Amino acid sequence: METPGKPKIRKSLVLAGGGVRLAYHAGVLTALEEEGLDFQHVDGTSGGIFGAAMLASGIKAEECAERWRKLELKGFLAMMPLQNYTGRYRLKAMGSTEGIRKKIFPALGIQVEKINAQQAFETTFNVCNFSKKTVEAVSNDRVTEDHLIAGMSLPIFMPAVRINGDWYTDAVWIKDANMTEAVNRGADEIWLVWCIGNTAEYLNGFFNQYVHMIEMSANAGVSTEIDELRRVNTEREKQSLNPIVLHIIKPEFPLPLDPDFFLNRIDADTLINWGYADAKRYLENQTPFDFSDASYTATLMKNADTVLHFRQQFEGKASLDGKQEKIIIRLSIFIRKEKEKISQEQFASIQIGEKCIPGYCNQLSPKGKGIVFSEFDFLFNGKLCHVLLELHFSSVWEIQWGLAFKSAKAKLQAEISSEFILHQPALSRIKNAFYLNVKAETGWFAKQRLKKELLKTLLNE
Repeated sequence: METPGKPKIRKSLVLAGGGVRLAYHAGVLTALEEEGLDFQHVDGTSGGIFGAAMLASGIKAEECAERWRKLELKGFLAMMPLQNYTGRYRLKAMGSTEGIRKKIFPALGIQVEKINAQQAFETTFNVCNFSKKTVEAVSNDRVTEDHLIAGMSLPIFMPAVRINGDWYTDAVWIKDANMTEAVNRGADEIWLVWCIGNTAEYLNGFFNQYVHMIEMSANAGVSTEIDELRRVNTEREKQSLNPIVLHIIKPEFPLPLDPDFFLNRIDADTLINWGYADAKRYLENQTPFDFSDASYTATLMKNADTVLHFRQQFEGKASLDGKQEKIIIRLSIFIRKEKEKISQEQFASIQIGEKCIPGYCNQLSPKGKGIVFSEFDFLFNGKLCHVLLELHFSSVWEIQWGLAFKSAKAKLQAEISSEFILHQPALSRIKNAFYLNVKAETGWFAKQRLKKELLKTLLNE
């Protein structure tokens, strides 16, 4: 809410890149929309172009999330013509952009005609002009589909796009968050959503090190942007103007990489719920970035040596607002080992009828003897609700073989509290066991040992 008599604060939403994992953005957008935040400018770079383009196409945050949940990821995987792969000097890229143009954009509701015509807020899309080695912020009134595609075309993986005689590609190598553009458009507050990893660990493997190159460029670029914001604020103070405020929403730990999303080791529902929970947590306190801190600290994340992840889905019926509703609760559980410290975290959603609602204030509490309490809050018809699940299992191998968590005792606290039993279909349990995975810089046998060690923490023995 704006204070009467004071000038309206001009807000800019900057959606930085981070690959296809940016279903995370949809969760953040949902929380920001619930908060009633009104943005006069939205900027997208790299994968952040998806979110910016969806908003500029007139899609509300809740629908953005639903479209990500329903998205068929196989639409991304389009092959280039065969001759592209028959010689080292013929290889333009590993894959084609046709899947994104013909399948992904329509599925996400991205329509260039609507983007060009919309006047509710300014939108800019960042592309790298490779021919000139510069970043161009293309406004929504003149952006084309080619610009949107070029802005997400990482070298090696997707081909560069020729526009008006120049070659264009992803801007992430130069700038992954164009806060300078927000300043140029008169922003008083900048809300940056950041998803690219930033930890101190250097990992082995070709793909990890390709990602590291992106991380180095992107994080160095955002540090430069923050340095420029600091300089701008110094000048504003000399003119007795209020400094520009920078809010940063980011995950505490790095998001899983795109291959995990494509291989279903993590799904869109998890990423949306993760973004929503992170945004709700930030909005509770709203602590802007302190420009007296070193710029590189703005995007720092924690690092875990080992990460175990698995999902669960429970179905049943419950009474809400005097009506019997079909309920589906989805849990995504992470167990992390940081040196000798072990932490547990969950992200959750609840589907009521056809509507899927992300949760926040998530808690996962092992109570001993194979009893685990799972709790989260959610908003239903504008009302705060709370769910408590009591989960039971007797041994680690039950989880590994899809035999655990056949049912859950549930307590729903809304206007009227109710208790009921939810069940998990056998097929869901088998799939969950198949996609249970552990990330660690070690061999296969050591990973199996770590998997058992981390799962045992849920027994709390």
